[in-house]
Amino acid sequence: MKFYVLTIVGFMVGTISYFHNNLEYKNVNAPHSCYGECYEEYVNTYGTVVEQLLEQQEAAASDEFSSIRGLWAGCAACHGQEGQGMGVFPALAGQSKEYIVDRLYAYQNREEVGSMSSTMWAQAGLLSDNDIDTIGAFVKAGLPK
Repeated sequence: MKFYVLTIVGFMVGTISYFHNNLEYKNVNAPHSCYGECYEEYVNTYGTVVEQLLEQQEAAASDEFSSIRGLWAGCAACHGQEGQGMGVFPALAGQSKEYIVDRLYAYQNREEVGSMSSTMWAQAGLLSDNDIDTIGAFVKAGLPK
C-alpha cells in the first residue's frame, strides 16, 4: 500500500513540477522560469492566472460575436480577414445577414451555388444553426473587431 501511495504522490509532484516549469507567461520570452520577485512583478503587472481568465470571460461576455470569432478565422483564410474576398473566393463584406444565412444553409444541403461549393460543404456542415445566425449577424455588422 505504501508503495502505491508513494508512487501516486511522486507522480503528482512530477506532474506539478513539469507544468510549473513549463508555464507560459504573457510578454516573457520562453523558456523562462519565473518565481520569487519575478513572479511577484508579473502578478503586479498582469494579475494572477485566475484574474486573467476572469478578464477574458468578461471580455467574451461583452462581445456578442465571441462564439464565432474562432470560426471566422477559418472563413478569413479564404475570404480575407476583412471579408474582401480572395481570388476565386467571393467577398462577404457588405452582404446581408439573410444572404449569408441562406448560402450557409445551401452549402449544408450540398447545393451547388458556385464553382467553390464543394469547398464550402464541409465547412458549413460543421456549423450549428446558432453559428450560422451569428456569422450572418457578424457579416451584417461589418465584421467588427
